[in-house]
Amino acid sequence: MSGLLRSVGIVANLGKRKALGLARELASMVEQEGLDLLLDEELASALGRPDLARPVEAMSPDLLVIIGGDGTVLRTCLRLKDNRPLIMAINMGGRGFLTTVEPDEALSSLRTCLSGAFSVEERMRIKAYVDGCGLPEALNEVCLTCRVPVKLFKARIWKDGQEMAFLEGDGLIIATPSGSTAYSLSCGGPIVDPGLRCLLITPICPIRPLWPFVLPPDAEVVVEVVRAREPAVVVDGQEVYELQVGSKVRARASDRPLKFVKIREQFYERLAKRGH
Repeated sequence: MSGLLRSVGIVANLGKRKALGLARELASMVEQEGLDLLLDEELASALGRPDLARPVEAMSPDLLVIIGGDGTVLRTCLRLKDNRPLIMAINMGGRGFLTTVEPDEALSSLRTCLSGAFSVEERMRIKAYVDGCGLPEALNEVCLTCRVPVKLFKARIWKDGQEMAFLEGDGLIIATPSGSTAYSLSCGGPIVDPGLRCLLITPICPIRPLWPFVLPPDAEVVVEVVRAREPAVVVDGQEVYELQVGSKVRARASDRPLKFVKIREQFYERLAKRGH
Protein backbone atom coordinates (compact mmCIF):
# COMPACT_ATOMS: atom_id res chain seq x y z
CA MET A 1 0.00 0.00 0.00
CA SER A 2 1.23 3.50 -0.87
CA GLY A 3 2.35 5.61 2.05
CA LEU A 4 1.82 8.77 0.00
CA LEU A 5 -1.78 8.34 -1.09
CA ARG A 6 -4.59 7.09 1.11
CA SER A 7 -7.62 7.86 -1.02
CA VAL A 8 -8.44 8.03 -4.73
CA GLY A 9 -11.48 9.54 -6.41
CA ILE A 10 -12.52 8.72 -9.97
CA VAL A 11 -14.66 10.88 -12.26
CA ALA A 12 -15.49 9.66 -15.78
CA ASN A 13 -17.31 11.01 -18.80
CA LEU A 14 -19.37 7.94 -19.64
CA GLY A 15 -20.20 9.41 -23.03
CA LYS A 16 -16.64 8.62 -24.07
CA ARG A 17 -16.10 5.20 -25.59
CA LYS A 18 -14.16 2.84 -23.31
CA ALA A 19 -14.30 5.27 -20.37
CA LEU A 20 -16.41 2.91 -18.25
CA GLY A 21 -14.13 -0.08 -18.82
CA LEU A 22 -11.04 1.94 -17.97
CA ALA A 23 -12.69 3.32 -14.84
CA ARG A 24 -13.53 -0.24 -13.74
CA GLU A 25 -9.88 -1.32 -14.14
CA LEU A 26 -8.56 1.68 -12.24
CA ALA A 27 -11.10 1.23 -9.44
CA SER A 28 -10.10 -2.42 -9.09
CA MET A 29 -6.43 -1.47 -8.80
CA VAL A 30 -7.18 1.14 -6.14
CA GLU A 31 -9.11 -1.37 -4.03
CA GLN A 32 -6.41 -4.02 -4.47
CA GLU A 33 -3.92 -1.51 -3.05
CA GLY A 34 -6.11 -1.09 0.02
CA LEU A 35 -6.84 2.58 -0.61
CA ASP A 36 -10.12 4.38 0.03
CA LEU A 37 -12.08 4.69 -3.22
CA LEU A 38 -14.63 7.36 -4.14
CA LEU A 39 -16.63 7.44 -7.38
CA ASP A 40 -18.70 10.22 -8.88
CA GLU A 41 -22.39 9.41 -8.63
CA GLU A 42 -23.00 8.52 -12.29
CA LEU A 43 -19.94 6.28 -12.40
CA ALA A 44 -20.83 4.57 -9.12
CA SER A 45 -24.27 3.75 -10.53
CA ALA A 46 -22.81 2.40 -13.78
CA LEU A 47 -20.36 0.18 -11.87
CA GLY A 48 -23.02 -1.04 -9.45
CA ARG A 49 -21.20 0.48 -6.47
CA PRO A 50 -23.63 2.95 -4.87
CA ASP A 51 -21.74 2.58 -1.58
CA LEU A 52 -18.81 4.49 -3.11
CA ALA A 53 -20.87 7.32 -4.65
CA ARG A 54 -19.95 10.92 -3.86
CA PRO A 55 -20.79 14.16 -5.63
CA VAL A 56 -17.63 15.86 -6.87
CA GLU A 57 -18.34 18.77 -4.52
CA ALA A 58 -18.00 16.39 -1.56
CA MET A 59 -14.79 14.75 -2.78
CA SER A 60 -11.41 15.64 -1.30
CA PRO A 61 -9.23 12.60 -2.08
CA ASP A 62 -5.45 12.59 -2.16
CA LEU A 63 -5.61 11.76 -5.88
CA LEU A 64 -8.46 12.59 -8.26
CA VAL A 65 -8.49 10.66 -11.54
CA ILE A 66 -10.49 12.35 -14.31
CA ILE A 67 -11.31 10.26 -17.39
CA GLY A 68 -12.45 12.29 -20.40
CA GLY A 69 -11.41 15.25 -22.52
CA ASP A 70 -10.56 18.83 -21.64
CA GLY A 71 -14.25 19.64 -21.16
CA THR A 72 -14.57 16.91 -18.54
CA VAL A 73 -11.53 18.28 -16.73
CA LEU A 74 -12.91 21.83 -16.75
CA ARG A 75 -16.37 20.80 -15.53
CA THR A 76 -14.91 18.68 -12.76
CA CYS A 77 -12.45 21.32 -11.59
CA LEU A 78 -15.21 23.94 -11.41
CA ARG A 79 -17.09 21.63 -9.01
CA LEU A 80 -14.14 21.01 -6.68
CA LYS A 81 -14.49 22.77 -3.34
CA ASP A 82 -10.76 22.89 -2.61
CA ASN A 83 -7.45 22.54 -4.41
CA ARG A 84 -6.02 19.77 -2.23
CA PRO A 85 -6.35 16.75 -4.55
CA LEU A 86 -3.62 15.85 -6.97
CA ILE A 87 -5.23 15.51 -10.40
CA MET A 88 -4.42 12.80 -12.93
CA ALA A 89 -6.34 13.53 -16.13
CA ILE A 90 -6.67 10.73 -18.70
CA ASN A 91 -7.27 11.78 -22.30
CA MET A 92 -10.35 10.16 -23.81
CA GLY A 93 -11.03 13.11 -26.09
CA GLY A 94 -9.02 14.68 -28.89
CA ARG A 95 -5.77 16.57 -28.52
CA GLY A 96 -6.42 17.58 -24.93
CA PHE A 97 -3.97 19.99 -23.31
CA LEU A 98 -5.31 19.54 -19.78
CA THR A 99 -5.13 15.76 -19.84
CA THR A 100 -1.69 14.41 -18.96
CA VAL A 101 -2.06 10.65 -19.49
CA GLU A 102 -3.10 8.59 -22.54
CA PRO A 103 -5.55 5.67 -22.05
CA ASP A 104 -2.92 3.00 -22.70
CA GLU A 105 -0.74 4.58 -20.00
CA ALA A 106 -3.50 4.85 -17.38
CA LEU A 107 -2.76 1.75 -15.28
CA SER A 108 1.01 2.23 -15.32
CA SER A 109 0.57 5.93 -14.52
CA LEU A 110 -1.62 5.09 -11.54
CA ARG A 111 1.06 2.69 -10.30
CA THR A 112 3.60 5.49 -10.70
CA CYS A 113 1.39 7.80 -8.65
CA LEU A 114 1.01 5.20 -5.92
CA SER A 115 4.80 4.80 -5.78
CA GLY A 116 5.34 8.55 -5.53
CA ALA A 117 7.62 8.66 -8.60
CA PHE A 118 5.99 11.63 -10.31
CA SER A 119 6.32 15.39 -10.49
CA VAL A 120 3.60 17.96 -9.82
CA GLU A 121 2.74 20.82 -12.16
CA GLU A 122 0.78 23.67 -10.64
CA ARG A 123 -1.80 25.19 -12.96
CA MET A 124 -2.78 28.77 -12.22
CA ARG A 125 -6.44 29.73 -12.00
CA ILE A 126 -8.28 33.05 -12.27
CA LYS A 127 -10.40 34.45 -9.48
CA ALA A 128 -13.02 36.84 -10.84
CA TYR A 129 -15.78 38.96 -9.32
CA VAL A 130 -18.85 40.52 -10.93
CA ASP A 131 -19.82 43.70 -9.10
CA GLY A 132 -18.22 42.23 -5.97
CA CYS A 133 -19.77 38.74 -6.23
CA GLY A 134 -17.26 35.92 -6.63
CA LEU A 135 -17.33 33.50 -9.58
CA PRO A 136 -15.96 29.93 -9.62
CA GLU A 137 -12.21 29.92 -10.17
CA ALA A 138 -11.35 29.44 -13.85
CA LEU A 139 -8.65 27.04 -15.00
CA ASN A 140 -8.73 28.22 -18.63
CA GLU A 141 -10.44 31.55 -19.01
CA VAL A 142 -13.08 34.10 -18.14
CA CYS A 143 -14.81 35.39 -21.27
CA LEU A 144 -16.93 38.54 -21.54
CA THR A 145 -19.23 38.72 -24.54
CA CYS A 146 -22.84 39.19 -25.72
CA ARG A 147 -25.46 36.46 -25.57
CA VAL A 148 -26.84 37.85 -28.85
CA PRO A 149 -24.53 36.86 -31.73
CA VAL A 150 -22.68 39.55 -33.75
CA LYS A 151 -23.76 42.37 -31.43
CA LEU A 152 -21.06 44.89 -30.52
CA PHE A 153 -19.44 44.63 -27.10
CA LYS A 154 -17.83 47.81 -25.78
CA ALA A 155 -15.74 47.86 -22.62
CA ARG A 156 -13.04 49.77 -20.77
CA ILE A 157 -10.11 47.77 -19.45
CA TRP A 158 -7.93 48.74 -16.49
CA LYS A 159 -4.76 47.26 -15.04
CA ASP A 160 -4.12 48.12 -11.40
CA GLY A 161 -6.32 51.20 -11.64
CA GLN A 162 -4.80 52.52 -14.88
CA GLU A 163 -6.91 52.44 -18.04
CA MET A 164 -5.07 50.36 -20.62
CA ALA A 165 -7.53 49.89 -23.48
CA PHE A 166 -10.99 50.52 -24.86
CA LEU A 167 -12.52 47.53 -26.61
CA GLU A 168 -15.07 47.51 -29.42
CA GLY A 169 -15.58 44.01 -30.74
CA ASP A 170 -17.18 40.66 -29.99
CA GLY A 171 -15.78 40.40 -26.48
CA LEU A 172 -12.73 39.84 -24.33
CA ILE A 173 -10.92 36.80 -22.93
CA ILE A 174 -8.94 36.82 -19.68
CA ALA A 175 -6.94 33.61 -19.80
CA THR A 176 -4.41 31.62 -17.80
CA PRO A 177 -1.34 29.97 -19.35
CA SER A 178 -3.37 26.73 -19.41
CA GLY A 179 -6.08 28.57 -21.32
CA SER A 180 -3.59 30.03 -23.81
CA THR A 181 -4.08 26.98 -26.06
CA ALA A 182 -7.88 27.19 -25.93
CA TYR A 183 -10.29 29.99 -26.96
CA SER A 184 -7.59 32.65 -26.53
CA LEU A 185 -5.39 30.97 -29.14
CA SER A 186 -8.28 30.85 -31.62
CA CYS A 187 -8.61 34.63 -31.19
CA GLY A 188 -4.94 35.34 -31.88
CA GLY A 189 -3.54 35.13 -28.36
CA PRO A 190 -0.03 33.80 -27.65
CA ILE A 191 0.85 30.30 -26.48
CA VAL A 192 2.27 30.38 -22.94
CA ASP A 193 4.00 27.53 -21.14
CA PRO A 194 1.54 26.20 -18.51
CA GLY A 195 4.24 26.31 -15.85
CA LEU A 196 4.31 30.12 -15.94
CA ARG A 197 2.12 32.51 -13.95
CA CYS A 198 0.60 35.39 -15.88
CA LEU A 199 -2.69 36.79 -17.15
CA LEU A 200 -3.50 36.96 -20.85
CA ILE A 201 -5.88 39.61 -22.16
CA THR A 202 -7.12 38.66 -25.64
CA PRO A 203 -9.70 40.72 -27.56
CA ILE A 204 -12.27 38.87 -29.68
CA CYS A 205 -12.59 40.31 -33.20
CA PRO A 206 -11.90 43.97 -32.29
CA ILE A 207 -13.08 46.63 -34.76
CA ARG A 208 -9.98 48.75 -34.16
CA PRO A 209 -6.50 47.23 -33.74
CA LEU A 210 -6.11 45.99 -30.18
CA TRP A 211 -3.34 43.51 -29.50
CA PRO A 212 -3.29 40.83 -26.81
CA PHE A 213 -1.57 41.68 -23.52
CA VAL A 214 0.47 39.46 -21.19
CA LEU A 215 0.34 40.78 -17.61
CA PRO A 216 2.18 39.79 -14.42
CA PRO A 217 0.39 37.44 -12.00
CA ASP A 218 -0.06 40.12 -9.33
CA ALA A 219 -1.97 42.41 -11.71
CA GLU A 220 -5.65 43.17 -11.13
CA VAL A 221 -7.68 43.55 -14.30
CA VAL A 222 -10.98 45.42 -14.27
CA VAL A 223 -13.35 45.37 -17.24
CA GLU A 224 -16.34 47.75 -17.29
CA VAL A 225 -19.17 46.98 -19.71
CA VAL A 226 -19.91 50.22 -21.59
CA ARG A 227 -22.33 48.95 -24.22
CA ALA A 228 -23.59 45.46 -25.04
CA ARG A 229 -26.74 43.52 -25.91
CA GLU A 230 -27.38 40.95 -23.16
CA PRO A 231 -23.78 40.92 -21.89
CA ALA A 232 -22.54 37.86 -20.05
CA VAL A 233 -19.41 36.39 -18.52
CA VAL A 234 -18.59 32.73 -19.20
CA VAL A 235 -16.27 30.74 -16.92
CA ASP A 236 -14.26 28.00 -18.65
CA GLY A 237 -16.91 27.67 -21.34
CA GLN A 238 -19.18 25.98 -18.80
CA GLU A 239 -20.97 28.46 -16.55
CA VAL A 240 -22.69 31.64 -17.74
CA TYR A 241 -23.49 34.68 -15.58
CA GLU A 242 -25.48 37.73 -16.65
CA LEU A 243 -23.92 41.18 -16.77
CA GLN A 244 -25.44 44.64 -17.14
CA VAL A 245 -24.21 47.78 -18.83
CA GLY A 246 -22.05 49.34 -16.13
CA SER A 247 -21.09 46.00 -14.58
CA LYS A 248 -17.46 45.64 -13.55
CA VAL A 249 -15.60 42.35 -13.71
CA ARG A 250 -12.45 42.17 -11.59
CA ALA A 251 -9.96 39.39 -12.22
CA ARG A 252 -6.61 38.35 -10.78
CA ALA A 253 -4.51 35.23 -10.40
CA SER A 254 -5.97 32.91 -7.78
CA ASP A 255 -3.83 31.93 -4.82
CA ARG A 256 -5.26 28.38 -5.09
CA PRO A 257 -3.66 26.69 -8.11
CA LEU A 258 -4.59 23.16 -9.10
CA LYS A 259 -1.93 20.45 -8.88
CA PHE A 260 -1.67 18.11 -11.86
CA VAL A 261 0.34 14.90 -11.85
CA LYS A 262 3.00 15.01 -14.56
CA ILE A 263 4.42 11.63 -15.55
CA ARG A 264 6.34 13.02 -18.51
CA GLU A 265 6.50 16.21 -20.56
CA GLN A 266 3.75 16.25 -23.22
CA PHE A 267 2.82 19.90 -23.73
CA TYR A 268 5.14 20.65 -26.65
CA GLU A 269 4.57 17.22 -28.17
CA ARG A 270 0.85 17.98 -28.33
CA LEU A 271 1.51 21.43 -29.74
CA ALA A 272 3.49 19.84 -32.56
CA LYS A 273 0.68 17.38 -33.29
CA ARG A 274 -1.91 20.15 -33.29
CA GLY A 275 -0.03 21.82 -36.13
CA HIS A 276 -0.61 18.83 -38.46
